Amino acid sequence: MDNERTDRIRMGRTAFSSPSPSSSVAVTVAASVASFLAGMDVLIVNVALPTIAAELGGDMAVQQWVVDGYTLLFAALLLLAGSLADRFGAKRVFLIGAALFGLASLFCSFAWSMAALVFGRCVLGVASALILPASMSLINEANPDPRRRAWALALWGAGGASASAVGPLLGGLLTPIHWSLVFVINVPFCLLILVLAPRIRRSPRRVIRFDWIGQALALAGLTTLVAGIIEVGAIGVAAPATLVLLGVGLLALVLFVVSQTKVVAPMMPLGLFRIRGMQVALQIGFIMIFNWYGMVFICTMFLQNERHMGAFAAGLVFVPSAFVTIIGNLIGGRIITAHGVRFSITLGLAIMIAGFLFEFLAPAPIPVWVVATGLSIVGFGAAITTPAAAGVVLRSVDPAQAGIASAMFNTFRQVGGAIGVAVFGVIATFLPSLDVALRSVFVASAVLLAYVLVFELLRWRER
Repeated sequence: MDNERTDRIRMGRTAFSSPSPSSSVAVTVAASVASFLAGMDVLIVNVALPTIAAELGGDMAVQQWVVDGYTLLFAALLLLAGSLADRFGAKRVFLIGAALFGLASLFCSFAWSMAALVFGRCVLGVASALILPASMSLINEANPDPRRRAWALALWGAGGASASAVGPLLGGLLTPIHWSLVFVINVPFCLLILVLAPRIRRSPRRVIRFDWIGQALALAGLTTLVAGIIEVGAIGVAAPATLVLLGVGLLALVLFVVSQTKVVAPMMPLGLFRIRGMQVALQIGFIMIFNWYGMVFICTMFLQNERHMGAFAAGLVFVPSAFVTIIGNLIGGRIITAHGVRFSITLGLAIMIAGFLFEFLAPAPIPVWVVATGLSIVGFGAAITTPAAAGVVLRSVDPAQAGIASAMFNTFRQVGGAIGVAVFGVIATFLPSLDVALRSVFVASAVLLAYVLVFELLRWRER
């Protein structure tokens, strides 16, 4: 009996020591698929929105909620999901999220009204929040060697970054058949993740406390703030409802920050903001996705409503950027290995700025080939930058905080995306044409990325 007990203890101790190659491959594939799903589902619906609105009804504000219902819940729950991954094990949380994602996708495909669709999109946001930070934690667990981790993160980044370009393409291909297929397409990917589950080794757990007060304040603050921004375009900035939403949102977010200094186990440890690598990575994540989601939202509206292109033709505009983004992620892994994350981030940001300026300087109306080329340039730069920024996050913190740090990084990304869609959607309602709105997106994006580039260079020079 003593020998059997000793053997069981040894097996338990070695379960987390050195992952097998097959387990590492399974984790990398499953995590990359999850990253692809989370990124694709933000943007695949954009191309289908005019068709969905024609069938189910809804103005610009309602269409923004179809997008932001997903991104808001995704962003607001990422930190809690990161804590859940640490507490119950990244593998368990990851698989629960994948199953929920598949079920919510089926619900959205049968939506009978815009309200039902927005509800389903919110559930999808919850599922994405569960799978994304857990996927980064699983990669960290399965790839202890820095070089292997860099390649795994490059593939993980390729999943998310390429999805941003593939999403509109798939939306354009599937919408002419029926808009519900933009949600049904998620189900096979979810099944693939569940099939790989037996080959993913069990994750370690940590006993932690949950910050329910912080979670409630974050959810209330982000939801009401984004709702207020959307209502600026729908009913005006001076409307009482708009002012109340904006005021409540800002107050809740201030109270959230204050609460993080008072609770025993904060959901967003403010001490992580003092780490220089985290400062750089969080700003990069926020502004990159703010620009990209806002640009794709307005771009799809511009192509279909102002250039009078069909959903399929509009989706084809994103084809070049899809391939370029995938290539950029694969090259990005080599650049990180050869030159380091600082060089990769600097190069990627510079390429993105060049892409936005190229589109901004095009003659009016913006030619479709310019849009396609600019998307490709920006996507290539983003593909180089994203895995490098994710690597900075994992390298900057203690391994025990990998889950919460990953959740913070992805939270800032998704908050940026939700606010980007809201802000640029509002801008489009006040400008004379979608061509002008798209140009405003390009120049604003270039300026914001230039700020991040300067901040990154100066911040790391101080070290």
